[in-house]
Amino acid sequence: MKVNYPIPRQVNNNISTNISNNQVKVKHSLHSHGMLFENELNLSNEYYRNVNRALIYKKPTPVQIVKVDYPTRSKAKIVEGYYKTPSTTDYNGIYRGKYIDYEAKETNNLSFDFKHIFEHQVEHLHKVNEMGGIAFVIIYFKKVEEVIIMDITDFYKLWIEGAKGGRKSIKLETFRELGVLVDKGYNPTLKYLDAVDNKYFKNN
Repeated sequence: MKVNYPIPRQVNNNISTNISNNQVKVKHSLHSHGMLFENELNLSNEYYRNVNRALIYKKPTPVQIVKVDYPTRSKAKIVEGYYKTPSTTDYNGIYRGKYIDYEAKETNNLSFDFKHIFEHQVEHLHKVNEMGGIAFVIIYFKKVEEVIIMDITDFYKLWIEGAKGGRKSIKLETFRELGVLVDKGYNPTLKYLDAVDNKYFKNN
């Protein structure tokens, strides 16, 4: 069974959410925003593990199953469940002796709207940075086919400004200015650790 993560503040006809006591109700036909991007990251991380460059995994979220449909004996289908706790971020692991933690998102616009990321995710990445880890967001801008990482320090500053009534999103131009562009390739498909090297280990 594959369980997808809930989408911040988005609801469509295939999703029923009920946030109470740290639970998010999930129904069948949930379509994960950014699944192709996520798949590329997963394949890239698998490659990095295989060549012993980094040990990074996607974090699982515990799910409590409450309803299963049995159309036939061999085709049991889970149709309702709950995320037991809110997820922190998408990926974490070890790279070059340092803890690494990041959130992956994609957008159809030429900006990234703050409503597409949870407050506790931003705060979590901020804490990782304060404790000496590598923390960032990695955003896929579909319109221009660009993937960019932005250090959480820069993202957090802009996010705080937005919380005070300022900006509600970050423009692509700002990501280009403050972040690092991720090159694409064959193996791995997303060479995002090269961008990490450029941002965090440039002088090493």
